[in-house]
Amino acid sequence: MISDKNPNNITVPLHSSFKKFSSIGPFDDSDGKIKPCVICGIPATQEAIFTVDGATIVEKYCDSCAEKGIK
Repeated sequence: MISDKNPNNITVPLHSSFKKFSSIGPFDDSDGKIKPCVICGIPATQEAIFTVDGATIVEKYCDSCAEKGIK
């Protein structure tokens, strides 16, 4: 997907064929730092793990966005 605003800015959408869903579980902010949901920005409560070309990507989601947009 290429942005219309900047033709050199390449972004990968949430449901990309490049990013494969692996698992999801509760997000524990044990370090005391509140992390935002990658979709809406409210405090995250879930942590999803994806794989891309052998790399692991960890993304944080709120409950609502996790139910709607993952997998």
